[in-house]
This record gives sequence, C-alpha cells and structure tokens, in this order.
Amino acid sequence: MSEAPRKIVALPIREFAVPVPRIGSIEAHSGYGKALEGLEIHQRVQKRRGEESVAYQSEVKLSAEFEREGYTFQISGRMDGLFTTEPPRIEEIKSCFSTKELLKKLRDDSTHPYCLQLLTYGYFYYLQNKVKPLLAFHLVSSRDGSSDDLTLKLKVGDYEDWLERRLAELVLESQQNEARAERRQKIAGKFAFPFETPRTGQVDLISTVETHMAENKRMLIQAPTGLGKTAGVLYPSLKEALRRGQSVVYVTPKNSQHSVAEDAVDRFRDTGSKVKSLTITAKAKICFKNEPLCNPDHCEFAKDHYTKVHEYDVLGVLAKKKKLNARVFRAVGEEYQVCPFELQLDAAKDAEVVICDYNYVFNPRAAFGRLSQTTIGQTGRPNLVIDEAHNLYARGIGYYSPELSTSTLERMRADIPNLPQRFRDSVEKLISACQATVLACAPKHTKESAEIDPPVELFLQQDGELRAFMSRYLESDVEVQPRDVVLRLSYYWSEFTEALDFVGSPKRPEFFTTFRPFGKGGAVKITCCDASEMLKACYDDYNQVVGFSATLKPYDYYAKLSGLDPTDIQFSEFQSPFPKHNRKLLIIPEISTKYSDRERNYGKVGEVIRRVAELKAGNYFAFFPSFEFAERVLERFFPPDGFTVLQQTRDMKPADVENIMEHLKKQTAPTLVFAVQGGHFSEGVDYPGDMIIGAFVVGPALPNFDLEREKMRAYYQEHYGAGFDYAYSYPAMAKVVQAAGRVVRSETDRGLIVLMDTRFIQTGYARSMPRDWFDENPQELVSKSILKEVADFWAESGN
Repeated sequence: MSEAPRKIVALPIREFAVPVPRIGSIEAHSGYGKALEGLEIHQRVQKRRGEESVAYQSEVKLSAEFEREGYTFQISGRMDGLFTTEPPRIEEIKSCFSTKELLKKLRDDSTHPYCLQLLTYGYFYYLQNKVKPLLAFHLVSSRDGSSDDLTLKLKVGDYEDWLERRLAELVLESQQNEARAERRQKIAGKFAFPFETPRTGQVDLISTVETHMAENKRMLIQAPTGLGKTAGVLYPSLKEALRRGQSVVYVTPKNSQHSVAEDAVDRFRDTGSKVKSLTITAKAKICFKNEPLCNPDHCEFAKDHYTKVHEYDVLGVLAKKKKLNARVFRAVGEEYQVCPFELQLDAAKDAEVVICDYNYVFNPRAAFGRLSQTTIGQTGRPNLVIDEAHNLYARGIGYYSPELSTSTLERMRADIPNLPQRFRDSVEKLISACQATVLACAPKHTKESAEIDPPVELFLQQDGELRAFMSRYLESDVEVQPRDVVLRLSYYWSEFTEALDFVGSPKRPEFFTTFRPFGKGGAVKITCCDASEMLKACYDDYNQVVGFSATLKPYDYYAKLSGLDPTDIQFSEFQSPFPKHNRKLLIIPEISTKYSDRERNYGKVGEVIRRVAELKAGNYFAFFPSFEFAERVLERFFPPDGFTVLQQTRDMKPADVENIMEHLKKQTAPTLVFAVQGGHFSEGVDYPGDMIIGAFVVGPALPNFDLEREKMRAYYQEHYGAGFDYAYSYPAMAKVVQAAGRVVRSETDRGLIVLMDTRFIQTGYARSMPRDWFDENPQELVSKSILKEVADFWAESGN
C-alpha cells in the first residue's frame, strides 16, 4: 500500500521563530514583519569580519525538517555569520538607531522573535553537528556606527518545549490554510460572471485574459471606459486564482478608486459567490491618533496589540465578515483596543480579493509581502491586477525621487508655536541646520540649476541629529498633536537620506542629483529616471499580472518603464463598445500651444471654446496644459450667453472639487470648467449621463524643459533610443487621452471632443492615440467646416 504524499509546508526562519502565542506591541523592533533597513550595515560588518578572521563565513544556509500529524515543515534560513572556531560561534547582526534600547529589550525577553531566530540557528546547527554553538548578537547603530554585543545561551530543553508548541500551532494553521484553499476551489467551481448579458467587447476581454493566463503570460490591456474592464479583468483573474486556492491583489493609484473594484466584488456576491473582500485604507486615514505613530508609549492601540489580538481572537471575529473595509476595522479596533491598520494586514490572508493602493505592492517603504507566502493547499502565488496601469511607472519613479527644499523647511516654522515651550528653540535650530545642509549643496560656479554629487555624510549626520532629538521628544510626556512638526521634519529628512543609497558608489545611471536655487534658498533633489528594475522585483510575489487602462500606448514604453519585459508580455487593445456616431472627435491644427506661439493663440483658443460651446447648451470642460495657460485664456474669454464659468485652481481643496462636481450634477445652468490635464477633473473620475457633454483638450501638456527633464531625456535616449518621446511626448499624450475619455461613458452618452494643436496630427503624438479614434491617420479628424460639423452632430443627437 503506497504512502500518502507528504504535505510540505516551507517557512523561512524569520516567520517560523516567533512567540507562541504571538504577544507584544507594535514598535520598530517588535521582530514581526519584514526588515526594511540595515542591508548596507550587514554587508559592511560581514566584510570586516571576513578580513579579520579566516574562520568567518557569511550568509551560511541552515535548514531542518519536522514531521507532525501528516505535515512536513521545512524550515530554512541564512546565518549572518558563522565562526568555525572551537567551539563554533553564530553571530546575528541587527541594526537599529539606539543599540542600548534594543540591547535591553533582548536581554529582558528571551521570547523576542530576534532571540528565537538566533536560538533556532543554534538548535539547527546542534542537530546537524551534535555541537552546541556559542550564540551572539552584534547590534550596530544606524546613527553613528557604534555597536554592542549580547550573548545568548542555547538551552536545548527549553528550546524544544517552545518548538513543540510552535509545531502544534503550525499544524493548526496548516489545517486552516487547507480549509481556506478548499473553500476557494469550491467557489471557483460555481463562480459565475455577474451580468447575464455582458457588454459588447466584454466577452472578448474575458476570453483574452483567460487565454493568456493559460499561457502564463503577463498582460497589458488597453480598453476604453464603458467596456466594463474592471469586471472583465477581475472576473477571470479571480477565477484562475481561486482554482489554485489563491487570491487576487487589486491595486489602484488612489484610495478614491477602490470603490470600482468593491462594486465589482459586490456584484460577485450578489450572484451567490461567497467571495470575501478586504480594502486597505492608508494608515494616516484609519489611525485613531492625531499622528500615526506606532509606539506603545504613545498609542494605547499599539500597546500589546498582538497580545490582545490573540486573547480576544480578533482575527476570528473578522473571519466571519464578507466585506472588510475601514468602517469595520475601525469598529473592531475600537472595541478591542487594537490597531485598525495592522488588523487590515493581518486579516488579508483570509480574503479572496485585497484592494489597496499601489504603495502596498510597489513602494519600498510600505511593501506588502504577507500574501506572497504559498501555504498548504495552494498552488503558486496570488494574482496581481493593476488598475490605471499607465500611472505605475511614474509612481515608481516618484518612490525614488525625494526632494529637500529650504522653503518647505521654512514653512514648518509656522507650527513651532504649537510645541511645548521647552522644545521650540531646539526645533528652530534643527530647521536652520537642515536648511544650511541643503544650501551646502549649491555649486560655487553657477547660479543656475546644476547636477551635483550630494555630501552624503552631511545628510546622514543631520539625520542622526533629527532622530536623536525625536527619540528624546517622544520619551518626554509630550502629547503628539496633528501635523506634529517634529515628526514631519524627521520623516521628510529620512525619506531623502534613504534614497541616498541609490546615488552612492557605485553610481547607478538611472539616478542623478540636482540643486535648484531660488531667491535666498534652494532645493536638492534625487531624480530616478527609471524605476523598472525595482518594480520588476515586486512582480516576483505574484503568479499572474494583468495591468489595464484606457491609456497604454505605445505598449513598449509602458511595459519597459513598468518593469515588464515587452518580449514576454501580451498586449491587447479593445475598441469602444459604443456606436461611433455617439462621439464627435475633431482636431484643430491651426492652433499652436507651443510656448513660443502661446501669446498670439490665447485669444484663438477662447474663441473656439466660445463658438463651439454656444452651439449646444450643456456642461463642458476645457483641459489646458498648465494653470498659467488656463488663466491667460480666461483673462480674454467671453462666455456664451447664459453660461457659468468655473475654474480649477492650483491650491484647490477636496471640498472645492466636490462643489464643482455637485454643480455639474445639478445642471442648473450650462457651465464651462477651465481645468488642467492630469488634474483632479481629468483622470479617474466619472461624469455619467449629461453631467458633461464635451471636452476641449488644449495642446499636449509637455513637461517643462528644464535640467531635470533634459537629463531624463538623455538617459532615455541612451537606454531606449527614444529620448524625446519617453521624456516628453508620451507622458503628455497620456494626459490627453485620459482627458478626452471623460466624455462618452455609457451606451446612451453623446459627446464632443475637440483637440487643439498642430502636434496632434503628427505621427509621434498619434502613436499614443486609441486605434478607434481614426482609421488611417489623425488627419481624418481635421475639419474644414468645424461649426457646421458640430451643429450637424448635435442635430442628429436631437433626432
């Protein structure tokens, strides 16, 4: 009789070696989660150890297997350092700001995850070699490089008592994981598309995704608004994941766009599918405190969080709910006095669909790796769906492009009076010191913007001063207020110093640093031209990857800069499902928005808008390449009789945006809204029905021609052979297509789109246009009788 196949569960030592049950508070060195810093310090110590002793080895693999109740647990890891002396000594390197603080924590708590990790290395070595090694921590300060050492003694009996408890816990977790995977596979067997009659093109979209998933191809899909692409992509992606006992992570560029995915999952549930969804809300928005400071001394919800979650079985409470969102997490967090943000991450493993911002997958400082570990009963890893994927490459670049500005620092002084009196002078001096450090970057030979080699040590020294002060500040009895200036200053500075690792030695070609002077101040900025290598690594946590948007042309541009290999990816473009006669698209090449031509074209632009809009009363947007351009046209603009004119401003608050949206919904008077491309009103927002009937897109919004953009152009030319297109025209056309896509949003909508600029008929710009805009070339959209064609279009609409 053949043996039943072994049920293998593989775990890294970092996840295996934790207290049973999990206890403790949320803090920087709780020992839970992913280590986000310290690699450079580890490597430096390991190099020095190797030079000092021939008996030293670094990154030594160690593993062991344990069988319990039909499961085989394979535990593996790498020791930071092993001295093959007599007796052998295992060293674990930990970096932190204050070594004294961590030293005390480890000395007082032998069940701390760091201690359990080191003891596990020692025990595994003992099992393999029948020799008990010496165990030691080497703690290194990230502030000044100082270090402390702590020895640990392996007591085999005590360790094996913990080991039995941990293995029993893992058996229970594995049984739960198997049950979860089996439940998902059952859902997959009955998982139906939520609409009896899919929209035109939606069936092809679903079939395309299914086909390329079967081929294990990553995908980029361009599909216009109205096709139903959210449900059309999420349905096959989720069905495929459920068959493997897995889940889907659905990411959007903004929290405000989560509702579209939530609505799609609601539809799945309405058809009887027991799909569970979880929406992650940003820490700053869900936190109960004035500032999201995860410190048990300042937050009662961080204090003993893990202990309370276990004692009250909080995750069990959440497991009974089908739709988890901010409202649920805040209610449960308040009831049990635990952190609602951390609850989101802990509960995510039980959800079939996790909806979150790009940050949780792609931001190096907020990586979300808790779903990537394959558990028993599952095959492969979760699937990843990327909404509005045309935004991803720019967001990736932004993660690695911080700036420090003396004017931003100066504005922080306004909040110093909110601090207790005893801290005010110190913060004044810190801000002045930070400004002096920024100004020390100014090149001596020019008053213009210039590329520089930043004085790294100066920035790190200032970072140490800020962190030391913040530690003293938080150890005091101060009550942290909203927008606390000490925290803002420290975080603002540390974000920059973290990015300095990328521009150091050896220098990476996709990074450069510039200094920009202004008035008596200046700004120093690290610019990342290309984050594709960092983004590429993020996909490794997922099986299938599908990115979709209404704006993904040219595909190779978006694929390359998003970290996807154009030769190993499937591109698909879908046309609008709506009748072409519902949309009137025109190009007016006689108008030029080039900088040198703008002065003599402001009046022409306003005249076109006035004369076209007065042909049919309704709501229109005019999308401009900049606020200045919009303001100059508005100065000369005479609206049609009866029209209201509204304006998007530079410092517009969310309430002001909502007021304009409400005005458009009411349709009490025909309205023209002067707005900018790439702004609040031109991307990621829906205008159903007659909320707007037309859009004027005034020129491609080319980025400014400055030192930074020209450096990027040179990089793109060298690495991709398309410097101007990558740096200027493709980003500009993405905003154009998005703005134009605001008009026709359903089968019954009729709308007008007018593109004003001669460049819109040029091949380099037309390459970014959807294929259903014209048959052969954009010249077809140029009219010799604009007003007559528009009048005829509206007349047909009336008929």
